[in-house]
Amino acid sequence: MGALVQDLRYGIRMLVKNPGFTAVAVLTLALGIGANTAIFSLIDAVLLKMLPVQNPRQLVLLAWTSKGWPEGVMSSLTGNMSGAPGGGRTSESLSYPTYERIRAGNSVFSSVLAMAADGDKVSVSFKGVPEMADADLVSGSFFTTLGVQPILGRALTPEDDKAGASPVAVISYGYWQRRFGRDPAAVGKAITVNSVPATIVGVAPPEFYGVRPGQAVEIWLPIHTQPQVEPRWSPEAPGQGAQSGAQPASVFEQSDNWWLVVMGRLKPGATETQARAELDVFLQQSIAPNVKPTTKPETIPHIEVEAGSKGLNELRADFSMPLFILMGVVGIVLLIACANVANLLLARAASRQKEFAVRLAIGAGRRRLGRQLLTESLLLSALGGALGTVLAFWGTDAMLELISSGRQPITLSVSPDLRVLGFTAAVSILTGIIFGLSPAFRGAHVDLTPALKEGAGMIALPARSGRGFRLGKALVVAQVAMSLVLLVGAGLFVRTLVNLENVNAGFDQHNLLLFGIDPTIDGYKGQRLVGFYQELTRRLEALPGARSVSMSGHTLIGGGMSSLGITVPGFVPKHGQKADDLESYVNWVGPKFFETMGIPLVLGRTIGEGDTAAAPKVAVVNQEFVRQFLGSGNPLGRRFGFGDKKSPANIEVVGVVADAKFNDLRKEVPPTAYVACLQDLQGYPWFHFEIRTAGDPLALAPAVRRVTQGMDPNLALFEVKSQVEQIDQTLFQERLFARLTSFFGVLAVVLACVGVYGVMAFAISQRTHEIGIRMALGASHRDVLSLVLRETLLMAAIGIAAGALAAFGATRVIATLLYGLKPGDPLTISGAAISMVAALVLAGIVPARRAAKVNPIVALRYE
Repeated sequence: MGALVQDLRYGIRMLVKNPGFTAVAVLTLALGIGANTAIFSLIDAVLLKMLPVQNPRQLVLLAWTSKGWPEGVMSSLTGNMSGAPGGGRTSESLSYPTYERIRAGNSVFSSVLAMAADGDKVSVSFKGVPEMADADLVSGSFFTTLGVQPILGRALTPEDDKAGASPVAVISYGYWQRRFGRDPAAVGKAITVNSVPATIVGVAPPEFYGVRPGQAVEIWLPIHTQPQVEPRWSPEAPGQGAQSGAQPASVFEQSDNWWLVVMGRLKPGATETQARAELDVFLQQSIAPNVKPTTKPETIPHIEVEAGSKGLNELRADFSMPLFILMGVVGIVLLIACANVANLLLARAASRQKEFAVRLAIGAGRRRLGRQLLTESLLLSALGGALGTVLAFWGTDAMLELISSGRQPITLSVSPDLRVLGFTAAVSILTGIIFGLSPAFRGAHVDLTPALKEGAGMIALPARSGRGFRLGKALVVAQVAMSLVLLVGAGLFVRTLVNLENVNAGFDQHNLLLFGIDPTIDGYKGQRLVGFYQELTRRLEALPGARSVSMSGHTLIGGGMSSLGITVPGFVPKHGQKADDLESYVNWVGPKFFETMGIPLVLGRTIGEGDTAAAPKVAVVNQEFVRQFLGSGNPLGRRFGFGDKKSPANIEVVGVVADAKFNDLRKEVPPTAYVACLQDLQGYPWFHFEIRTAGDPLALAPAVRRVTQGMDPNLALFEVKSQVEQIDQTLFQERLFARLTSFFGVLAVVLACVGVYGVMAFAISQRTHEIGIRMALGASHRDVLSLVLRETLLMAAIGIAAGALAAFGATRVIATLLYGLKPGDPLTISGAAISMVAALVLAGIVPARRAAKVNPIVALRYE
């Protein structure tokens, strides 16, 4: 320990003695370590952190898997469904009867909770002022199962979650702070949720956001308030458990309606294997009435048990690949920074040869000297890690803002924790060892006699300086290669973003204001609902600055999508199509939709004012629909229907419009049917409005709010934005990649240029005598300049060749993220290579000009 303290004290003195060197090395390391810490902080928040609940490792999440679609067993599913490992389907959604069987009969859980699979936005009114809030419908055991205790009031209880119970709510700390100013008297106050009066009974702790990482729930309501709060989801036809001619079965009775996520807390000693075996019995009992003799055994779902400590995995699924790619990018930046600092230390070790020789001559061992130099390297990395941590948390906020720029805001806690600090410490130590080993080895193996004979006024030329210089050049070549890989990746992402921004969407996205409204939450239905939409459209059209108004079930590009099976009489299959497997995108639109959106009419007419429930059902289709399903004849008057071949083909095609993108700029235009929305409000009762404006669309938003509030003060607007803004939000991931990879690519190039400058400056200082002789023998300034630049260009050429090969292979990893480009795009690689050469030449010019200005008389007297 005494020797270690001596090494530390001496290392600190040496770093203080050379403040310029120390500042450059520490800043270089801080940029590399800080970038890695920032990305790891996001990985920690998204992929590694557990739920802020009691003993999260005891929680398990239930799911099901099957080898195919559970035909007949499940008629509808709310939530996420994805491909299962090994093929088939998997989802975390279960029916309410299944949940009840598990809750009442299991022996492996100490407690079980359920919640609606899809969170929802609800209109919350307080003192007559409505606004939208993110809500979750949860069971009365939700908070007790998670072990979350409200900071004010109480949690929901099973008594609150019963049919006929008075509606109550628990609100989040953030909502309490924003809406109620942290007033303790908020508990007990009455609010109106989707026109349903409810009483606030508790405030959740500030760290608790629910069980969906990234989504901050603002209000929790009992599941049994669903029929009141979300009447639009009420069944329209008899379902499981309903008698013929009786009222439709509720979602609490339908075993074929899967809409709940179920989590449980394992009892001490219980295992996931035991839970899987026991709970699958309850699932099979629940679905038994729906299994027919014709049901294929492999399509029958079976229970799976997953770790629930990290909550639902939507955010992890969306961001795991982007974050790992960015982690690879910043890892390369750190390697470049390490190479830079290693070069600086090699040059510094060469200038300290006499010091090392003296210390060895008076008895210091070579191992002792190497340890001293390694200690100095670790001191540098520690300082770089400390500064990098500060930069990281500034950078993390910036990256979190970028990630949250999508359509759904993302709320994450990226505060430092032991895992992040441990990662930073480990990276700092590893970094210090990586860039410190070679200089320590070189410095400890100095040749005593030549070093002690050097004049006091010159830089000692070590016996192995040639080998050390070659190592420095090798490090620069590696820097150039890695920098080119990052630059090529950045170029691909930037060009992908530009390509997507310039895609022809098929409609005019400018001067369009969008907003959503859901009158069904205030009891509107039937003809009253139709009248509301017609009157709202009339009032909006009367606003100054509004040129055209329409409405639709889905807004275009980022507004979601609906796809339904269709039947087309007279359809002739082609190109491998099957008449029983036809599918089309569908959008429910109002009058003037195509005029408002700027979608050209090709044939026939558009949806008009007279297309109401009293008129025959009509639709307008796009050109792709005609190409795929209607053939080369006249499409007007042709009929189709939604459903299988047994369904009636009762919708007449009255018009054809030009192809327009539906939900995704990346995808080709799908076959699309635009159905007259006022003819079937039961199928899709809530809508988004589109307003074509004369000027800035967002400037019209306050007037739109006044109009809707004048019609019904209980209705709050949601997703108020311009069409351009909505399209931009769909490109947030592309913009994230383009900005971050560009930043790190430029940073890598700057570090590589610093490396080139350092190596060439050191080389010139070592070759001053040689340059003087050359100039004394007649070499011109241009000759010396060319000599130095040739070496720079040689390093650049080797590094760029290696980097181009590496980029050609590495960019295949990001192939699925590109649009309109191939991974090995020659234009991008050549552009990055040219930019790299230009930057390196600029970096090499400064030492080259300094070499060209060497006075031969002074140089020859140097020794």
